[in-house]
Amino acid sequence: MKIMQIRNATLRINFGGVEFLTDPWLISMAEGFTFGQSPFASEVVDSAQLDIVMPMCELPISLADVLSGVDAYVLTHLHPDHFDMAADGTAGAKLDKAVPLFVQNDNEVAVMKRSGFKDVQTFTDDGVAFRGVTLKRTFARHGTKTPCGPASGVFFTSPAEKKSLWILGDTIWCDEVAEAMAALKPDVVVLNACAAQLKTNGRLIMDDADVESVCRAAPDATVIASHMDTVAHASLTRKTLRAALERRGLAGRVLMPDDGEECVF
Repeated sequence: MKIMQIRNATLRINFGGVEFLTDPWLISMAEGFTFGQSPFASEVVDSAQLDIVMPMCELPISLADVLSGVDAYVLTHLHPDHFDMAADGTAGAKLDKAVPLFVQNDNEVAVMKRSGFKDVQTFTDDGVAFRGVTLKRTFARHGTKTPCGPASGVFFTSPAEKKSLWILGDTIWCDEVAEAMAALKPDVVVLNACAAQLKTNGRLIMDDADVESVCRAAPDATVIASHMDTVAHASLTRKTLRAALERRGLAGRVLMPDDGEECVF
């Protein structure tokens, strides 16, 4: 398998010979937004984050190269830092609407069909097959307090791959994720780890303590930290996460690819 870190949770994945693009948030900085312009302004923990434009960086390669040859899109959940969303309620304006799109639930299927996508399917708890690859939905808890809406992870397997891949999605470490880790025994784990937070929801995704829990629960897995250095409400950067993991005795245990960097397994 090949995994290219594009930006935030957007990954270009070749798995079992199939090209997937996950959580395709593709707008430029010029098209970006701030929390100060949004209904969530009062939710921001640090007022200094209100006027930071998101995404905080551009795509590392051209949009055409990001999209070229993609066989399917996979969306872990419909939030504006994971998928381009318009004011009229439609989504995914930069994507090829003829390419198959996998989402987590029927509500998101309806949004995507209104947005013009021709082939929208849900990945399920039992798994859905696509060109020899099985995509299985996994539980995600998107907040330490009140969950910030439904979210999911996706577990990839294929007879054409020796290793399995688990995209944990926007989740904290919790009992359900720990149970899935023990049951699935993933070989490669991608987790979102900038410790983004909002007042009502608490910490929305993993911090360094959660990353340590993943490493301890899956000692033989390759762990990749994603969703870094792109959103204003983050509490960790690549630099500070590396330092925190060193303090926890996990130096070198977690891969943290730069935008545009590819990992091959």
